[in-house]
Amino acid sequence: KMKKLWNGKIDSFEEDDLKLWQVVKDISEVQEKGGVCFVGYDTEDGILRDEGVAGAAEGADAIRKGLSELPSIKNLRIYDYGNLEKKTLEEAQEEYSEKIADIYSKGLFPIGLGGGHDIVYGAYKGIRKAFPDKKIGIISFDAHLDIKSYDERMTSETSFKKILDEDKNVEYAITGFQRLENSRSLIKNADEKGVLVLEEEYPEEFTISSLKSFVKKMDIVYVTICMDVFDGAAAPGVSFPTVLGMDSKKGKRILRALMETKKVVCLDFAEINPRYDVANRTSRLAGYMIYETMEKLVDMYRFTKWFDKIK
Repeated sequence: KMKKLWNGKIDSFEEDDLKLWQVVKDISEVQEKGGVCFVGYDTEDGILRDEGVAGAAEGADAIRKGLSELPSIKNLRIYDYGNLEKKTLEEAQEEYSEKIADIYSKGLFPIGLGGGHDIVYGAYKGIRKAFPDKKIGIISFDAHLDIKSYDERMTSETSFKKILDEDKNVEYAITGFQRLENSRSLIKNADEKGVLVLEEEYPEEFTISSLKSFVKKMDIVYVTICMDVFDGAAAPGVSFPTVLGMDSKKGKRILRALMETKKVVCLDFAEINPRYDVANRTSRLAGYMIYETMEKLVDMYRFTKWFDKIK
């Protein structure tokens, strides 16, 4: 199973030469707390319902490919829960939420690989199952608010409205927001819901400071990165490429600052569409950001103690 999801070339079998694909294990092999676990959200149903283009269902495996040949990380156990069995949006969100909750029960840190940005509602449900009483802060890196009405049906752009309507112990912040990519009614809805909206052009220091103040009010934080937040030149492989999007290095530094708060309990990357990518640029960008995050987790979280504290 793992060989289908993870593969690459071999330099040697010496520890210092091992690549990530050589050390990833199936979740069934978990024997003790501590480590990270990937889980694929390989559905594009929500995107197609929103009249987006096909291809994002292939994003989860593309991110794995972007990670595969990076060096292994010392003192970090890495597992994979595989991809979804059910691809219809509502069923996919439920299956994904159960996997996220199960990852927590094993004392691991979940990293989601999407797929449509409707991954957010599935992740939220899984987090809430594991942490029923915690105040959850959701921070989205996105050009779009994704706060559309779900009266007719859920799509890739409805998760945040549904979460905020259902759970008064959740707050939502967005960075990388593009005013021209959102209607006035969506901006009004976000304002009414008390969303912290940080525009892409805001200075980096102001954005980081604002997000840290937001995090201080939360018990735990879930970070979700829609890859169309980044400039289309750096991330062409998405369903809705962004003109004048966020600089990828700026995004990396903001994510690093969030991880340093030690309150982040879940991270995912969504909307990668390999059919529109150029030289795997977008999946490699996601892979590099995940890699740095994993290095941070080793240095800072000291998993077992951290999970005991969070619980």
